[in-house]
Amino acid sequence: MKLNKKSIIMIFCAILSLTAGIGLRFYNALHSTSSDILKEVQKNIDSESAQYRILKEQGRFNILVLGEDNVDSSRRSDTILFVTIDIDDKNVRILSLPRDTRVEVSGYGYQKLNHAFAFGGPDLIKATVEKYIDQPILYYLLVDYDSFPALVDALGGIEIDVPKKMRYVDRAGKLDINIKPGLQLMDGQTALHFVRYRKDASGDIGRVHRQQQFIKALVKKAYDPSNIIKIPKITKQLIRLFKTDMSPLLAVQLAGFIQNELPRNQIFFSTLHGTPDFIGKLSYWIGDVEEAKQFISEPVEVLLSGNGKLNKTTTFAGVSMTYSNATDDINNLGTENSSSNNNIIKGSEIDNKENILTNIKSMSDSIAVLNGTGKAGIAEKVATKLQQIGIDVIHKGNAKHFDYKTMNIIYPTTASLSCINTAQTLGRLMNIPQTLIRQNKQAYYATIIIGHDYDLLLSRLDRIIEITSKKTH
Repeated sequence: MKLNKKSIIMIFCAILSLTAGIGLRFYNALHSTSSDILKEVQKNIDSESAQYRILKEQGRFNILVLGEDNVDSSRRSDTILFVTIDIDDKNVRILSLPRDTRVEVSGYGYQKLNHAFAFGGPDLIKATVEKYIDQPILYYLLVDYDSFPALVDALGGIEIDVPKKMRYVDRAGKLDINIKPGLQLMDGQTALHFVRYRKDASGDIGRVHRQQQFIKALVKKAYDPSNIIKIPKITKQLIRLFKTDMSPLLAVQLAGFIQNELPRNQIFFSTLHGTPDFIGKLSYWIGDVEEAKQFISEPVEVLLSGNGKLNKTTTFAGVSMTYSNATDDINNLGTENSSSNNNIIKGSEIDNKENILTNIKSMSDSIAVLNGTGKAGIAEKVATKLQQIGIDVIHKGNAKHFDYKTMNIIYPTTASLSCINTAQTLGRLMNIPQTLIRQNKQAYYATIIIGHDYDLLLSRLDRIIEITSKKTH
């Protein structure tokens, strides 16, 4: 059939319109609101289920991320991550589950966790983890190790500090690893070797530690400004690399959530705490499920500020198993230089009368004071001192829980520039770290939440009162 010029133009316009439509839908998905994401998740959930209840009440859901190592047609999963995505409070929690964790697998009795994947693929291991942690899992995300390097290369490689020479040969597993020590930019294949390395004294826990080190490096690279503008292109590539039971629309929406709304310091990591044991001549990891549940359920404010209830000092074979976030540096020994803990600023560059008064004058919005400790009268006491230095307090009350280890400042998600400035200035005056000044959907005003370090806050306020009450000569 011969096409005339008009027909060719019409076909070209139709193709162009279709392409533009797909591009527009992709753009809209990448810039979805929190409510859009939650609506998409709700579509395929029974309204009577536990998943639906958690989603409606808490705005979060769980997925299972698996790394598949397919050697000689023998399927196994060396990477098992229980991931909680909290859309409402803008945080993600990644719990690494050692592959040797002893669990009950339906139809197979007690087994190592990764055996569930070998026996029944993603569906069986998902059901196994659900039962073990007693938390519903909506989706799985499977990354084949064969496609793993493309993920790293799409971001231009990642930077990792290798503590020692890594040499390991496994002909059955088709592995020939030879990585020199030191800080280096790894391409995809080298990064894969780093994650798969097995020959060290810490065994399974050491491998989990390297997986977390890799993920943090990957997140750091993804948040680099030069890569943020590539997110739409990279997202399209990554969707082809993953196998998942979530919809393509939701996958793009979650990529947009990470790009647009998720602070890097609100991506938290932990490892299933526990102890090694030999049962029936097999080595297992006996996990502390209650500790895992606490990490999953703690309010985000508690994880940001540090909380004594969580065991942050556990080590195994010299490897730290403490919880951390994506901005924390894990050094070669596995110990943390954490920005989450002990990060109250000791000094201040504004400790003179003129600067303090200038900062207070710039705070055009009233603030609220909330008691996050449970100590009777502490909110009233702090509010009185704030008003004494010229800061208007419009509301006093209790926070939603009393587990705040350190003071925090929150402000509304729809805050005006003046409200944000008030929150940031209050943080500077009270020596509150930037990581503890953030948006919160439940805030109506710039709000200071008093933590169990209230003595520091009272001391700081007394110091400001002393400085501002001095007569200028």
